[in-house]
Amino acid sequence: MPQLWWVLGGAIAIAILVLASRGFVRSARTRAAVLDDVRRVLKGAVVEKPPGRGAQVRGRLGALEVTVELRSDATRPRQSPMWRALAVGPVAMERPVEARVGGWEGWIDPWLQLGETLAVPPGGGPEFTLHAEGTPTLDHPLVVALRRQGERLGPGAFHARPDLMRIETGFRSTVAENRSLLAYLNAMAEISESARTPAPGAVGPRVSSHGVLPEGR
Repeated sequence: MPQLWWVLGGAIAIAILVLASRGFVRSARTRAAVLDDVRRVLKGAVVEKPPGRGAQVRGRLGALEVTVELRSDATRPRQSPMWRALAVGPVAMERPVEARVGGWEGWIDPWLQLGETLAVPPGGGPEFTLHAEGTPTLDHPLVVALRRQGERLGPGAFHARPDLMRIETGFRSTVAENRSLLAYLNAMAEISESARTPAPGAVGPRVSSHGVLPEGR
């Protein structure tokens, strides 16, 4: 009888290892596919693998230098791994502002917890809150850019200040479930372009489920 338990235990252990390895392979494939989508969205983008870190994509979005990577945060296990994007360059913002979408936990800039809060109701997409040093309004460029993405948005955080923008959003097991990252990048592109005063009736960047569409497509 004890021998039977050893056999059953071994079989269970093997099954767990097989399932874990399949999950790891599926996760790696999804990460690679999403990074390739990001590479095609950014201008002049390249996929890099810095020492001691996973693959990342670096490229340009308008006047911004953008880096996108998948990271884990030991202090926030429920949201790890998460996509993180950093865009450095001129941003049409006078003061720092941060949006927390779909109940996202954690802050990119914890100091903004002390600022004014605006609750933005669902408008074809998830509800989110906007936090700023001044009093934010519904016509704020970040509110407009995020609401334009509609249902493509998933839980995440978007921080913007005059010299950079940062994004956090969750990683999911399938490519389709990671479309939120591209939606946030679309919002980032719109805010970057908003530095120029649009002509009356002008529209923001055209988007698809795969991200920003270049002109002529």
